[in-house]
Amino acid sequence: MDNFKKIYHAGAYERLSKEDGDIALSGKAESNSISNQRSLIENFISENDDIVLTREYVDDGYSGANFDRPHFQRMLEDIKSGVIDCVIVKDLSRFGREYIDSGMYIERLFPALGVRFIAINDHVDTADGSQDDIILPFKNLMNDAYCRDISIKIRSHLAVKRKNGEYVGAFVPYGYEKQKGDPHKIVPDLYAAGIVQKIFQLKLDGYSQNKIADWLNERGILCPLEYKRSRGIRVTENFKTHEEAAWSPVSVRRILENEIYTGVLIQGRRSTPNNKVKKLLLKPESEWIRIENSHEPVISRREFLLVQRLLKMDSRTSPYEDSVYPLSGLLICGDCGAPMVKRDVPAGGKVYSYYICSRHDTKKDCSPHRISKDRLESNVLSLLQAHIANVLDLQKILEYV
Repeated sequence: MDNFKKIYHAGAYERLSKEDGDIALSGKAESNSISNQRSLIENFISENDDIVLTREYVDDGYSGANFDRPHFQRMLEDIKSGVIDCVIVKDLSRFGREYIDSGMYIERLFPALGVRFIAINDHVDTADGSQDDIILPFKNLMNDAYCRDISIKIRSHLAVKRKNGEYVGAFVPYGYEKQKGDPHKIVPDLYAAGIVQKIFQLKLDGYSQNKIADWLNERGILCPLEYKRSRGIRVTENFKTHEEAAWSPVSVRRILENEIYTGVLIQGRRSTPNNKVKKLLLKPESEWIRIENSHEPVISRREFLLVQRLLKMDSRTSPYEDSVYPLSGLLICGDCGAPMVKRDVPAGGKVYSYYICSRHDTKKDCSPHRISKDRLESNVLSLLQAHIANVLDLQKILEYV
């Protein structure tokens, strides 16, 4: 019974973040690539007959500043369900660079669950009762400081690129693509840019965002997410709720409001407070970095401004119409200030159209006054004609003077 040797069922954990091409920054002679981590762990296990490799967990492209990583969370579930009782990493920095949570896992949670933890290059093995436990927190603290230093350097580097007019986003907006040979420059994607131009034209023609979305879906035009997937671009699916995404009023409005289509590059709108808090916060507009004429526009400035004015109006259409009615969003009730809406009233085999107060129409909160559509539009036309005549007369007077 004294010769009984416990066999540990190990999970090999490997992590590589985007900034972990850190050979140049840290002076390390060995790359932190996943393959090198895997090879080191496999060699270590082959030399220890009390450990059996049960599973491998790989988080490729995830920061060590927090533990919200898919394979790390899967490893925790396997620990809780008894699949593994040993965790092996290349070194402590691969496990995590946040010293408080790293210490919580290594010094509290793992011992409580009977899990052995091994960091090969740091000579950490919690099964060895003779090791100096005071060294572990200091090593985790150093990794935390390193992560903070890298974060500051990256933020500074990106800020310089933004000020120089270089595009630093992972993905470009629909209608553009990264220039071949220079990922910091964007150029129009001829097909998608044509769709963007059509969307703006439909809006100028009086279509609502909902009708524009229907128009695009009926013709089988791929929405931005599906278009990127069709081109082999890896995109997040956090917001995908259907097997195949489609155009929606929200996605249409997002395009109509994006100033990038006029050749203006606006970056740095959002940021995280620090390297440990990953929640994005909107920065004050005064801190945004705005570069005019940064790239080739696909929409004229005039068209864009006209569309912005239309978006501020009440341009909802009736269920049986494709475009908004004349004067939509321009009329308000003289009594309560609510928008006026057009309603069709059938009578005697004919249809009569009236403008009425929307507040009375929905809540009966205003008096039931109304005005004939033909009469109102005729009056507005007369006013416009009189105004144009006055402008022309003024122009003649100025020319004579």
